[in-house]
Amino acid sequence: MKKRLRKKKAYKQYIQDIFKGYETMLENKDLPELHFSYLKEETILKRDEKNQIRFRTFDKE
Repeated sequence: MKKRLRKKKAYKQYIQDIFKGYETMLENKDLPELHFSYLKEETILKRDEKNQIRFRTFDKE
């Protein structure tokens, strides 16, 4: 049970970090991209050619 709670807490922190990163990118227009990872997935926040922020989530191999 403890292992499941630790995984749940780690995933919750991963999601919170993504949203904090998004807020950071909104405040700092010079920041082009951020990377976040959790177990077997990785999320990238990246600006496109119109300077809008895009989310991309990939499975790690």
